[in-house]
Amino acid sequence: MSQALENGIAVLEYISSKRASTITEIADALDLHKSTISRIIKTFIAKNMVDYNRASRMYGIGPAILQMSSRYYKSHSIVSQIKNIMLLLSRQTGESVHLCALSNDSAVVVEQVEGASRLVVNAKVGNREPLHASSVGKCLLAYASVEEQAAMLAHYNYKRFTAKTISSEKQLLSELQEIRQLGYAIDDNELSIDIKCVAVPIFDIMGRCIYSIGISGANSHMNEQGIAEIAEKMIIATKPFSNTP
Repeated sequence: MSQALENGIAVLEYISSKRASTITEIADALDLHKSTISRIIKTFIAKNMVDYNRASRMYGIGPAILQMSSRYYKSHSIVSQIKNIMLLLSRQTGESVHLCALSNDSAVVVEQVEGASRLVVNAKVGNREPLHASSVGKCLLAYASVEEQAAMLAHYNYKRFTAKTISSEKQLLSELQEIRQLGYAIDDNELSIDIKCVAVPIFDIMGRCIYSIGISGANSHMNEQGIAEIAEKMIIATKPFSNTP
């Protein structure tokens, strides 16, 4: 990726994280010259991706970004439908529930419902989770085609997060086969020593796994029996929104 493009993306991400920002604030936050920020913002303003408030002399996200966001969510309307199921599962289990999709060889959180549990699970919308160490990632990978799996794992980095993290392709492929047999995936303290997670797939009408739903909780809540019970609830709850192959 070119440096100019990286800078432009960084500016948009910063502006979108604030209600409004000045050029000086953006430049200081990104460690870039104000002249560089000005050139980038001028381009975004021309494309309606950034708004300029003349009274406050501050910048915010423009209508073009909102339009793109709206088009994205309309094309992923199933997300709004699944949200009700996520709310139900969170009430039934008391745990946090998140919905993920494959993007750039990782699982990206596209929707999340926080549970009643005191444990705050960091699965915010936009966060990425590794394919080999998260239940949602392993679930998406397990139901990908053989060709997609091969492409994603060709140069995969098996970063170790805990002593239980999967560290080889052989180990991962063996678990993916088990996931397809069980119908759900488990993160057994592989991403964090304090948290376990279970995930189930969501299929489109063509039988392709397009999302995975994950429920995360503390070790004390997620013992072997607890995980099996939660997995059963998840499979039942998501049945109307899944078309299993």
